[in-house]
Amino acid sequence: MKAAPIAGLVSLALALTAASPGVALAQADFETSGDAWNSVSQLMRIAEERGRTVEIPERFDVGTLDPSDSLLILSPSRELPGAGLTAFLRDGGRACVADDFGEADTFLALFSIARALPSAPSSMLLRGNDRLPVARPIGTHELARGVNALVTNHPAVVRHRELAPIFELGDGEAIVLAGAVGEGRLVVLADPSVLIDNMMALNDNRRFAENLVDYLGRDRPGRLVVVRPDVAIVGRYGEPGADRPLHDLRALLERLSRLDVPPLALRIASLALAAIAVILALGALPRRSPYRSARMFAREAAHGGFVGRVGFFARPGVDLSQPLMVYKFEVEAEILRRLSFSGTALLRDVLTAMRAAGHAEPDIADMQRLLLSLDRLHAAQDGPTSPPTVGERQFRELVRLGDALLEKLAR
Repeated sequence: MKAAPIAGLVSLALALTAASPGVALAQADFETSGDAWNSVSQLMRIAEERGRTVEIPERFDVGTLDPSDSLLILSPSRELPGAGLTAFLRDGGRACVADDFGEADTFLALFSIARALPSAPSSMLLRGNDRLPVARPIGTHELARGVNALVTNHPAVVRHRELAPIFELGDGEAIVLAGAVGEGRLVVLADPSVLIDNMMALNDNRRFAENLVDYLGRDRPGRLVVVRPDVAIVGRYGEPGADRPLHDLRALLERLSRLDVPPLALRIASLALAAIAVILALGALPRRSPYRSARMFAREAAHGGFVGRVGFFARPGVDLSQPLMVYKFEVEAEILRRLSFSGTALLRDVLTAMRAAGHAEPDIADMQRLLLSLDRLHAAQDGPTSPPTVGERQFRELVRLGDALLEKLAR
């Protein structure tokens, strides 16, 4: 093999790393920059040279994926969201899961792919080192184009009843599998260390990495999203932000707002939702929750009035007052949580806490406007006169403002 002299340096580097914990801990595995022996910075350069838009998230929301995107998951340390990733693939997305002993098993099982240790020592070893078995290409798949041998490092193997290996150590013991999932494609690499900088010193390993980047991104204008081992993959495909607090509640309320239903039916539905929210909150929140108090954000709760209720039911059109009150309850609870309040909070306490946390004055003013608007609408619901209605435009504006402020409080 032409790369044999370089391979000797690879083997020596791996041996030195194994013998020196201080070096091994200098940088986490599969970092995308830094040029350490265990980084994948060369892989990132290959992607950039090919004009790919590379995104390296600290936390990845599956809901942001487009079918034109491709995904590279490196040695996941958390269970993968099978439903979201499968929906992305079926819609035309492409993904490579590169994992030997991480948390990909449950996801792979969805496609009847089993992972195991090699059953016997490989007949091909790099310079006789049993830690560096060599996989040979099978067939003419484009991932194997120009690759005569793929050097691995303590690999696992994967098996599937119907998919033929693209690279294998022994009969049926694949290092690389690929198959169609709906309109998309899934690549499984049973040894992510094939892609680290140290192993990329081998010409064939580098050519495989180039083939992989091309296969994931050919004729696809979207991003290449690279997910490192410690990055959480969250959410639901097709629903950006589904992991955020209030997403499901907001989605339900917006669906209610679009339904052409009589006002009484909408009120019944929203009151049922409100009752569920109250029951859950009272059962889960600590005993000193601010929602057990008569005061919330510096105003007294309004008391019910018969005239107000009759006026509410008599109004034509869809009134979103009660869905907005459910949102008020939830968003105020989340604001208090993010500002670390453990008891009753007045409006001035919330604003003071935001200033102490360094939030900009326009955001503080928006918070005051949001909370006062919600409080006024709440106070008017059971007043002695007919309560004001909340239309779709006002509902959406207040929900968008609340969500934007929650995003800023999370930073």
